[in-house]
Amino acid sequence: MPSYYIGDFIKDTRIRKGYTQEQLCLGICTPASLSRIENGAQMPGKAILDCLLQRLGVEDRLFDVFESKKEMQTYRMLDAVVHDVAYHQYDKLEEHIGELEELIGDGCEPQHQYLAFAKGLLEAKQGASDEKVMEMYMQAIRMTLPEFDGVTPLETNLLTFNEITIINNIAIMHAKKGHFEQAITLGGWLKLYMAEKVIDESEKRTKYPMILYNLSNWFGRMGKPRESLQEAQEGIDFCVEYGCLQTLPVLVFNKGCALAELGQKEEAKRFFQQSVVLFDVTKQEERVKKAAELCKEHYQIEI
Repeated sequence: MPSYYIGDFIKDTRIRKGYTQEQLCLGICTPASLSRIENGAQMPGKAILDCLLQRLGVEDRLFDVFESKKEMQTYRMLDAVVHDVAYHQYDKLEEHIGELEELIGDGCEPQHQYLAFAKGLLEAKQGASDEKVMEMYMQAIRMTLPEFDGVTPLETNLLTFNEITIINNIAIMHAKKGHFEQAITLGGWLKLYMAEKVIDESEKRTKYPMILYNLSNWFGRMGKPRESLQEAQEGIDFCVEYGCLQTLPVLVFNKGCALAELGQKEEAKRFFQQSVVLFDVTKQEERVKKAAELCKEHYQIEI
């Protein structure tokens, strides 16, 4: 596909959304490079192109254009790393990280950001300290958002899908340390951002329900069951509308927890029972036993 079609699409979408060149390209490429891309004078590599499209909130597979065979191989390996992370296949992740490192080498290509994040995630699963993992996540996010302090939302900045993933994991680390207000601040930022700026339904189906699930958890841990219930219900409604079956069971379970905390134990029991059925249907059998144990231990409810 001719490069000027790509440039026209980026420019028209950017202007229609009211974004400046500086907002769109921060940490990805220079404004001068973006100007050349928009004018058809420069063809972006696949990695930069996808990041620009993601910040525009649209499908990053609209233009499957590779500069070389090596770039195509790099993308396939990056997809393998992303798949390993999404499906918790940590036995394969270390091998794929090594292969991706060999392909991309040194430099500041956008692939390095997800690679740095994946390394941090792997370190966490291998028992690294929370401090080390947080440091690795922060190093990853600052490759493209150098002003992010790990706590304060950058509300005027546009985000790629990878940046959303990394910030969400930074929020999870805050919650793990018991810093729920900081986690909720970041989670609320991501929730609003995805609701207002992300059009790509496939990414929304993957990330948005998990953000709502996290917020529901954190409000619950803070002793705010009404807020927890609201986030869980929003997540349930989204999952039902868009068919997000993997996340639906945990949101239903969280709704049960919030109702139990509010003293509505009969209603809570009904949702606990529904969550167990959904765990079973979606082949999350290991969660069935845990759900039953939690209900009995915390709420004296038999399911």
